[in-house]
Amino acid sequence: MTPAQMDRLVQGMTWGMGILLGLLAAALLGVTELPGLLLWPGLALVGTFFSVQQRLARKSRLLLEKEETAALKRLVEMKREVDKTARRYKSLLEGAGNAIFVFNAETGGLQEVNRKGTELFGYTKEEMLSLTGKDLTPAPDRRRFSDLVRRVKRRGRGRAESLSFRRKDGEDFLGEVEARLIDLDDEKLVHVTLRDITFKQRAEREIKQRNRELSILNAIIGRANESLQLETVLAAILTETMEVFTAEAGVIHLQQHDGTGMTLATQSNLRETLTCRLERLACSSDERYCCHSLAVPHPRTCPVVVNATEDGWRTLAGVPLFAKQKVIGVLHILHTADRTYTPEEIRFFATIGHQIGIVIEHARIFAELTWKTDELLRSYSLLEKSSHQLALSQKRLKMNLALVERANKELERLDRMKNHFLGVISHEFRTPLTSIMGGTDFLLASRTPRSEEERRLLSIIHEGGARLNDIVSNLLKVARLEAKSLTLSKATLRLDELLETLRSHFLPLLGEREQKLAFRDLEQIPSFAADREYLEEVFSQLLENAIKFSRDGGQILIAARLIDQIELAGKQEILAQFSAGFFDRMGTTRFIEVEIRDSGIGINTDEHLNIFDKFYGVGDIRHHSSGRGKFQGKGPGLGLTIVKGMVEAHGGMVWVESPCQDLDENPGSSFFVLLPTEEAEQQPAFPFMQGESGTEQEGPAPPQLVP
Repeated sequence: MTPAQMDRLVQGMTWGMGILLGLLAAALLGVTELPGLLLWPGLALVGTFFSVQQRLARKSRLLLEKEETAALKRLVEMKREVDKTARRYKSLLEGAGNAIFVFNAETGGLQEVNRKGTELFGYTKEEMLSLTGKDLTPAPDRRRFSDLVRRVKRRGRGRAESLSFRRKDGEDFLGEVEARLIDLDDEKLVHVTLRDITFKQRAEREIKQRNRELSILNAIIGRANESLQLETVLAAILTETMEVFTAEAGVIHLQQHDGTGMTLATQSNLRETLTCRLERLACSSDERYCCHSLAVPHPRTCPVVVNATEDGWRTLAGVPLFAKQKVIGVLHILHTADRTYTPEEIRFFATIGHQIGIVIEHARIFAELTWKTDELLRSYSLLEKSSHQLALSQKRLKMNLALVERANKELERLDRMKNHFLGVISHEFRTPLTSIMGGTDFLLASRTPRSEEERRLLSIIHEGGARLNDIVSNLLKVARLEAKSLTLSKATLRLDELLETLRSHFLPLLGEREQKLAFRDLEQIPSFAADREYLEEVFSQLLENAIKFSRDGGQILIAARLIDQIELAGKQEILAQFSAGFFDRMGTTRFIEVEIRDSGIGINTDEHLNIFDKFYGVGDIRHHSSGRGKFQGKGPGLGLTIVKGMVEAHGGMVWVESPCQDLDENPGSSFFVLLPTEEAEQQPAFPFMQGESGTEQEGPAPPQLVP
């Protein structure tokens, strides 16, 4: 029941109760007149009315208070919902992935923008709210923006792609716009969603460009693969590349198989004079792509650029051809007019170089395989022809091998006989020599008067016998060395004392030739173990040779120093020629290097190794002499052989250094003796002492004779 209905009900009940109460009061009081009858009901009615009215007023107030409370609660709930809706709207607006703008449809003013919008344009929100939509677009695209606004007003929605916008810093970007009209009765708004599609457009353009490039590249490769002949492949590649870049000429250089450089492989539309020059010139193998306007000088240009400029070409572009990460060639294209290559074109040109290089390499491999196949077929044909001859030759070969084997055995037998003969003849010479030497000594020592001529003849006989005795002794030493029966009696000695003793022995001979002998750094050499007798013979022989081959008044120097295996390794290439096995057995010991340097006529380099062979003599045989001091005097050629054998028996080696032989300039010679400071790890073999046939001695060894 509504409050109005309740008031009417209460009013009716009040009137009814008043009349009934008035009539009842009149009956009780005995009032019969009408005014009197009406007075009491009226009073009762008034009293009742006021009573009821107060009660109803209280109820109405309570009811109104309840309704006001309920209305207030509903109002609070509605406000809370409105605030929640506003926050939700704000959250959706700010959290949107795209820029959102709300414009007034009539004025064009910006009323709302989200965070993406301010970030996209670079303005603050307050700055953007003072702008209109046209303020956000560059002048050329404002008309398109106005058309979009009119279309939205007319149709209620609109869309625009690739519309340009301008940021606060002046940078332009492309945007995709979706707009719709919102009617709010009292005003109309335009809701705009803006997406930055600059990168999308760029990616789409790049994809289209890549697809175009792949299509072109596939066409080039397809054309090149139509043939496996290298010349055809190169011509097809060059023609297709020239068409792609609208070039008037082109040239391809390929790397030679030996890697020495590049040579011209093919060309198109070049004059003969330029072609001839380019055949002899090519880019280096490390060249990378280049693009030149030939009218502008460049600090670093390849030979193709230089010659193309001289021939009148205006623009040139070159790219290396790669296969398996290696440069196999360079492709150049030329233009008669000035042209600037874009970065995309240069990148595509480089891609062509990487892909086409593989095709060219395959064609080259196929050409090589074809050539090798042809060679194999020719070789097979020759092999078939030769097989018959080979079969015929096998019988002859067996016969020849049998003859060679018999000849080798005969040579070995003769070599053994020769060595045995040397030992025997040396031994047999000692007996008559002893008689001759003893007889001449007796005759010279006797007091029997003799003429001057007799004494001179006896002296000549005595000197000749002594010289022959030395030769026999040397032959016996060589025999012992060849038999490997040399026994060393090592003792501790000092090099300076040893050589000082020898100097005193050679002083008369040095004085006769007016020569000087100098020592250097000998006292710094520590004591070492060696056979004194053998070393005296080694240095005596070397010193005697130095005196013989130095002119009168010359100088001889003997110097020594310590040397280790590291320094010797630096000379291995030279020293290995004189003793091939020395570096295998030298171990970690230190060595004493003794140099005997003369100021003589020198030794030719082609004789450095031969002078250590038996019976080998340097120079003219006319200089042969049995004397010990005659200039260029020559003996039987055994001295250096014995020196080499005795030094190597100590675990060392000997070699010679001399630039040449010159009788006028006297370049001199240096003989080096290398002796270990410690015991060698193993005794060396003496292959140079084996027979002249190069085979190892067999059979009975020659007799071991004592001189």
